[in-house]
Amino acid sequence: MIIPQQSLPKPRRIRAALIGLGLDSLDDHHRLTRSDQSLVVGGSAETHDELRETVLRMELELDRQGQQLGDLNPLELAELAWRIDSPELQEIALRLEAGLLHQGRLFEELSAEELTALVISEEAEVPR
Repeated sequence: MIIPQQSLPKPRRIRAALIGLGLDSLDDHHRLTRSDQSLVVGGSAETHDELRETVLRMELELDRQGQQLGDLNPLELAELAWRIDSPELQEIALRLEAGLLHQGRLFEELSAEELTALVISEEAEVPR
């Protein structure tokens, strides 16, 4: 008799990217910067440069650690954001962690859509 063995599911590896969107452009320039782990779209020249600088600092720090953005849990992302001096990214990571704690779920259990909803949820307020 042959008994089929159920294979254990492979751990989900998240393909993550940081997307920066600048909305303050008053000229007709279409600014776009892409990399393996990020996308920066739009904005004035100044805003686009600031977003691009944040992305560069993030990617250099990840390279230094030998990691990809998708390897980080929310608290590790918050720590990375602190090290690269990005309070906006740190706030997003902390909101994500608060939402996970509120729902009693693990980061790996949620889809990209559910993770996005946690970040914008009113229930995911970061304790001050």
